[in-house]
Amino acid sequence: MRFKISLRNSNGHTRLVTCVAWNFTEELYSCGEDHLLICWHLEGGTAHSNIISKFPEDFYPTDMQWHPRPVQSAGVTSTKKQSFDVLLITTADGKFHLVNKTGRIEKAVEAHKGATLCGKWSHDGSALLTSGEDGLVKIWSRSGMLRSTVLRGNHPVLTSNWSPDCSSVLYSQGAHLTIQSLNTNSKPRKWLAHDGLILVSSWNHSNGLIITGAEDCRFKVWDQTGNQLYCSNTGDYPVTAISWCFSGNYFAVGSFNTIRLCDKTGWSHSLEKVNTGSIFGIAWSNDSTQVAMACGSGTILTAHIIDRRLEWNNYEATLVRRKTIEVREVGSDRHETLEISDRVVQLEFGFDHLVVITPTQCHVYSTNNWNTPAIFDLKNGSVSAVILAEKHFLLVEWNVVTLYSYQGRLLTVPKWKGMTQEPLYPPCISLCSDSLVIRDQSNENLLHVLEVSSNKPVSEGQPHSHLQKVTQLALNHVGDVTNRQLALIDVNRDLFLASIRASGFGRLCKIAVMAQSISWATDANVLAAMLDATLSVWLCPNCVHYSDRKVIRKTRIDKENSEYGKQPSIASVQNGLVTVRRGDGALVSTSFYTFFTSLHQHVINNRWNEALSLCRIAQNEILWTCMAVMATDTKELIVAEEAYAAIDRFDKVDYIRYIKKMSNKVEKLAGMALLAGDLLAAEGILLQNGLVSEAIKINIETYNWTRALELAIRHKRMLEEVLEARRKYLVIIDKKETNQNFLAFAGHSSKVQESQDTATRETEKSDNEREKLSTPLEL
Repeated sequence: MRFKISLRNSNGHTRLVTCVAWNFTEELYSCGEDHLLICWHLEGGTAHSNIISKFPEDFYPTDMQWHPRPVQSAGVTSTKKQSFDVLLITTADGKFHLVNKTGRIEKAVEAHKGATLCGKWSHDGSALLTSGEDGLVKIWSRSGMLRSTVLRGNHPVLTSNWSPDCSSVLYSQGAHLTIQSLNTNSKPRKWLAHDGLILVSSWNHSNGLIITGAEDCRFKVWDQTGNQLYCSNTGDYPVTAISWCFSGNYFAVGSFNTIRLCDKTGWSHSLEKVNTGSIFGIAWSNDSTQVAMACGSGTILTAHIIDRRLEWNNYEATLVRRKTIEVREVGSDRHETLEISDRVVQLEFGFDHLVVITPTQCHVYSTNNWNTPAIFDLKNGSVSAVILAEKHFLLVEWNVVTLYSYQGRLLTVPKWKGMTQEPLYPPCISLCSDSLVIRDQSNENLLHVLEVSSNKPVSEGQPHSHLQKVTQLALNHVGDVTNRQLALIDVNRDLFLASIRASGFGRLCKIAVMAQSISWATDANVLAAMLDATLSVWLCPNCVHYSDRKVIRKTRIDKENSEYGKQPSIASVQNGLVTVRRGDGALVSTSFYTFFTSLHQHVINNRWNEALSLCRIAQNEILWTCMAVMATDTKELIVAEEAYAAIDRFDKVDYIRYIKKMSNKVEKLAGMALLAGDLLAAEGILLQNGLVSEAIKINIETYNWTRALELAIRHKRMLEEVLEARRKYLVIIDKKETNQNFLAFAGHSSKVQESQDTATRETEKSDNEREKLSTPLEL
């Protein structure tokens, strides 16, 4: 992936250009020290310049931004559109100006003493932020009225930014960065970020990451807590411009005669050398495909991203030009050239389909037929992400998700309780063939589980509220809805696994810590995760719900490899290969579960004899353990018995034989559920069929004392047996009773025992008296 750069200097600026801003996707504005405001219309790769206004001679701009436009449908009236045509320009005389589209200054406000160095609209356009040489950071209303002064410092504030939710402000002072909450009760978070003066910064509203550039010739990536995620090598010149694209997938870095395109993890895709002097301003278009740069030589640079490469099975798709995609089948000479009617904004490749997004349309290509794609129009051209599944795909458009089939047919528009106008976060949206999980827009702890169906409306399941903020979601792709599982990472980087149903969440288990990337295999129920610098693969993830920890350990493979480096992420998991992208962009492929993919395929297709033959030939303990887990889940007792015997789990073999001897089908089903470690399911089966005593017995046998006592009290059965079993248990382990529930029944138990002893003594006494009466008197 790299930039294709175009130079725009005909009929343009004659002196240094300090700032650029996009109004529309094909409309760019620039302003510089020649006091000119110029509009550039980009049509078909060519630019037409138009001088909008010439400002006074003392007008020297330092920063510029158009009022943010809300994502709306094409039906918005032109009158409402005009209300957002407000350009914010800060100048070196300490003012900021509100300029309309015709170049007329609507309002000029004295904001700072000395130069106003930075001006930013809030994401919803309801307020604006300025910082200046006088060390002040101020918040203003949309009309230019002062609301508050965030900082009163002694050092110039060269750069400042809004947080993603506009509740905090980031600003620089010398080599330090500070995040100040607008809540007066919160303390600021300050840290030393660079070895030199910080010149530029950018805070992305999609992924929440911060990038900074400084006079030490480095750029760095930070998270919202101030932890450094990436630090570049020392360059030749200070970093003078830096900017995120709107999607948050990559960012651009500018310095003297140098432009760099970087991934969100910090590694560099491409480095371009130009002869335009220092880059003083960088602005991305709303679709994240075009970038404009203001240069010291008075030149305007525009560029768009090409050479984006995607892979799926034996196919490789590359965006070679703005409207051209080349598809090549690896291992053969076959290749296809796809000519798109408009420039490509987004493209995703997976599940044998290539989905291409343009500003107005969506093209869906199949690997079986590249000549006739399914094409349909988009409601608005603001697609921020495309998420693919086996049977359908999802378009994420700001705060709305839309589900389409691969034939281009609209299936449904999922809705959930509490939908807001805030943007959705694509890493926290996961789709499979029958389910959809979305993190709530306003509450980052809340997850909505939706059932997906093309024949009926989407039904909402019970929302799950996690203890911490959720940062990443991943649903498995293989199996039906009864086998659906969700992996999630929270803000503490803990990895959890939950079994979900169409009605909502099931059990939640914490399976790892220090997780930074997760991905499910597309052809098997295999979960891969990067745990710091360790690649971990769960071959049977559903076994984490078992109470048997030995089985869990034997179905997980860990591979520590120094090749992964810092900040690795999982690119794909397919065909027995786990592909990891290192922090420097290199791909590292690891193959160590090919046998297990074949085993999963045999089990899914109900070919148990072939699966057993594979295990017998391989004679691998991990393979046999996976076989035992899958056979237990599907209630194949004969297969499970052989698998457990192969891994020397004779306790499981004995219990399987005990289950086989059961005559009652209900008890047999409960026994198989108990074999899988699912005590709740076993208990539920027995209670639903009226076998209360058996349900109490299995709780006693598994030492689930509180539940056993609860059932005994509720159903008024076996109370004495539960209390006696508890007493014997405490005698064996030599402990005293501390459970309040059992202490409350201790007196009741003693009274019952006394009454039983009294009844026994009276019975013995009456028996003795009868014997005396029946014995004849001796003379």
